[in-house]
Amino acid sequence: MVNFPGRHDRRRRVLKEEVLSASGARTAHRIAATSDAEDAPRYSDAAGVENHPQVTDFVPRRYSTIAMLVFFGGAVTAASVAAHYFMLPILASQGMDTAAFDLGAHGSLASWTAAVVLFVASGFCVMTYSLRRHRIDDFRGRYRIWMAAAVVCLLASANSVAGLHQILADVMVRATGYSALRNGAAWWLVLAGLPIAWVFLRSLLDVRECRIAVGLLFAAAISFAASAATYCGFGPVVDPRIQPVLTVTLLLAGYWLMFAAIVANARFVVLDAQGLVTVRKRASAKRSRPAAAQNSSPKLAVQTTGSTSSSNSAGSTFAAISQAAKRPADAKQWVDGTRPERKQYDDDDNEDDGPSDGDRKLSKADRKRLRKLKTEGRAA
Repeated sequence: MVNFPGRHDRRRRVLKEEVLSASGARTAHRIAATSDAEDAPRYSDAAGVENHPQVTDFVPRRYSTIAMLVFFGGAVTAASVAAHYFMLPILASQGMDTAAFDLGAHGSLASWTAAVVLFVASGFCVMTYSLRRHRIDDFRGRYRIWMAAAVVCLLASANSVAGLHQILADVMVRATGYSALRNGAAWWLVLAGLPIAWVFLRSLLDVRECRIAVGLLFAAAISFAASAATYCGFGPVVDPRIQPVLTVTLLLAGYWLMFAAIVANARFVVLDAQGLVTVRKRASAKRSRPAAAQNSSPKLAVQTTGSTSSSNSAGSTFAAISQAAKRPADAKQWVDGTRPERKQYDDDDNEDDGPSDGDRKLSKADRKRLRKLKTEGRAA
């Protein structure tokens, strides 16, 4: 569909009129219902449409809120590790189900926490996309990466509960008969890891103006890489009982850091859209001086002339004045008003002291300066 100019403005005005009409209708209904107790309104005026919060109101505006989000994620991760370390042996000794506190199980509290965090992160990605697509200097459409990031977060949220990556690895191992790394991890690292890595790098390039988001994304990438290396058996040798705990802990910490980075970038985009952020502009290339500035006027040529003791300086100044005077007057050229421009001249102005060409001639003051320069040149 073609976006005609002013369409969004008309939509905004129509929406505002609908809100005002709804508010007025509710007020009229309230006044009419005061006489009848049965039809009395059940909500106050604060529940009106004009008082409803917007989606961007849920984006934190303070740095302290983002810092508290990071600390809260670290506390939740530490609590999950502590529950796995302390509660799991107690439940196992009593013969009870330990899946709720087992970090390696798909139905544990840690996997549910990761699913919730990634689901909320996908919502922030959609909100960022809805604002970034209106940026006028994004000619290549880099804002589309946030919709892809939202899809990746949704798939990762489902995978944290259902374990889809392991199902993919098992299917490819049975289909090809080739298994690499631990439990065929090479298949989901290649088939799913490479597209996710591409989306991650594109998102990192898009948030480069927000330094907090860049730092958090780098920390999340380090956590993901360390978790994958620990799962595949790379790095230092650790206790087999601690290895799954370390893998899930690093993965959960990476989810929290990525979520904090998405929230920080959403805050930057909202403030930038409202004009509350000062963005550093890139250093532009040096522009060449226009030709109009290089050709000075006769008045400036006379004022910038230094000493006229030599005949060379007087001759060069005279040539500059003559060249500037020979240029025909252009109707489109801007005139500062210091010299009157006339289309017709009297016969008294046609003298031999100054050159003339077409409609433009030297004024009396310029001719006087030329006579003075000629005299000083002969004396030199």
